[in-house]
Amino acid sequence: MRTIAMTAVVTMTILSAGTRASAQSAQCAVTEIVATNDKQGFDPRLERLRGKLSKPPFSAWDTFRLMGDSAAPAEKSRPTAVKLASGGTMTLVFKDKLVTQGGKPRLRFGIDKDSKEGKRTLSTVVVFDSGDAILFSGEPYGNGTYILALSCTSP
Repeated sequence: MRTIAMTAVVTMTILSAGTRASAQSAQCAVTEIVATNDKQGFDPRLERLRGKLSKPPFSAWDTFRLMGDSAAPAEKSRPTAVKLASGGTMTLVFKDKLVTQGGKPRLRFGIDKDSKEGKRTLSTVVVFDSGDAILFSGEPYGNGTYILALSCTSP
């Protein structure tokens, strides 16, 4: 009887550890965009972001060009560095998976972005729905404005 109880405890521990491990990670996509008023249209590779980019404040621009797209796996509480096409780096820290809202879990991330010169240009903590994208903009880039989109999913 004691062996059966011990086996049940070990089995439950292994199963719950597997569940925790899958909930302790996220898959992220980092998309870099340059927005201008060059009347060049919308880069078709940005179609998944068209809904967000066609609303204010982004509707102030008429041209969106993809600069770079990177995949970034994120483990809870471990910094993940992403090399950006703009020459800088972004560091993501997956902080928490929060209570589900409307069927989707909400994710909390720390984000630091450094320019190619090493200057910190962004440092924030954000909360967003798993699978949704959050956009940061305002930094001049060439003859346009640099936009950084972050989208992450977690089971």
